[in-house]
Amino acid sequence: MSRTRPHILFITDDQHRHDWLGWIDDCPARTPHLDRLRREGIWHRHAYSNNPLCMPARCSLITGLFSRQSGQMDNTSDWPTAFPTMPQALQRQGYRTAMIGKLHAFEAIPTALDLTTVTDRVHAFGFDHVHEVAGKTMAWHVDCEWTHHLRRQGLLDAYRAERPMRSPVQNDGHPFPLDEEHYVDRYVGDHCVDWLKQHDAAQPFFLWAGFCSPHPAYDAPASRLADHPPEAMPAPIDNPYPALWPLRRAHYAAMVEIIDEQVGRLLEVLDDRGLTENTLVIFVADHGEMLGEHDLNGKCWPHDPSIRVPCLARWPGHIADGSVSDGLLSLIDLTATCVDAAGMPISDALPDSCARTLVNHWKTPTGDFRPFIYSENSGQFNPPWQLVRTRDHKLVRWLQDGSETLHDLTRDPHECQPLHDPANHARLQAQLDAFLIATPALSIHQEPT
Repeated sequence: MSRTRPHILFITDDQHRHDWLGWIDDCPARTPHLDRLRREGIWHRHAYSNNPLCMPARCSLITGLFSRQSGQMDNTSDWPTAFPTMPQALQRQGYRTAMIGKLHAFEAIPTALDLTTVTDRVHAFGFDHVHEVAGKTMAWHVDCEWTHHLRRQGLLDAYRAERPMRSPVQNDGHPFPLDEEHYVDRYVGDHCVDWLKQHDAAQPFFLWAGFCSPHPAYDAPASRLADHPPEAMPAPIDNPYPALWPLRRAHYAAMVEIIDEQVGRLLEVLDDRGLTENTLVIFVADHGEMLGEHDLNGKCWPHDPSIRVPCLARWPGHIADGSVSDGLLSLIDLTATCVDAAGMPISDALPDSCARTLVNHWKTPTGDFRPFIYSENSGQFNPPWQLVRTRDHKLVRWLQDGSETLHDLTRDPHECQPLHDPANHARLQAQLDAFLIATPALSIHQEPT
């Protein structure tokens, strides 16, 4: 096995905020396997989603493009197919590529969609093997490998019968109605484990393991909630109605622990097969979750709990044990990093991307990585905005009326009080305007390179 072509295990979960990791103060979830990745690799404490919404964030991960470049701004249209992707580049480098779990490339097809009937479209993104699930709330009306599994077991009707019992906004309050062995993240973990066990290790692999929690529905199995009494949950910051949130937070903590267990299972297979030393493991979420902070729910907000995500990487011989980076990192940088680690020039693989590889940063992770990060949201669910965030400040431009909000993140890390500071406002405003000029929308009719 060549050091220049490591195996790549790319693990994502959904709507996991940056500070719900077991070693962080006040986090009620226990995450020993993610902690193992931190001890044996690097913890990126300032990683940010390009767009805190499922489809655009994941499209950025596969293409290395910002939403404004690809046109994938929200969840109302399927991913564009004209742009080169990171898995396609890895295929050209001799990788066996697999997507198991949640990808979320299709939304605008009628609600009768069965994802198992469009696997050819997922293969076209660069995956040799596809075993896709829809996610928990989508599975109420979309079929996928998981719903077919439940149907074969005679359980799908019982799962879908839960939908009317859940709030249409929060999807919370009821534990998973089936035995835990059928929980979607356990199902994804099972299939990832099986694929890793059967893969011929003589060929480098790229496996995208896409887990669905802690995205709503807040439906942790009842047995998991015993360890997380609602009254023990930390209260959301700047929320006048904190009593509304303990149950949701209890479910969220339990779901984070389920994800952690699945990560542990995948790491164990690498250990058992002797693959650990030559496998780059990356763990990241597509976006975060407000969880009641500032009396806000869910994603699509410009606040750090929504745009900032957990991010860990392990690559023996390339990343020193226990490394920590406070450099500003964008999701698309992980895309470039996978291409670079596989030995392919990023400009060849992703010619329109302005993503930066982390491979050299990992050698000396104490320095800066980006001067600022950019994030955006088109307003499908909440008011639209664009932002730039530096180490110390954040400027949010609200697109409905053009107003702007500045925050000093050193003095006000929870973004409770807007700042009046003309000099810093003008500086970040210039950074935002220059970035927008440098990253115009790309033609969706272009041919892949």
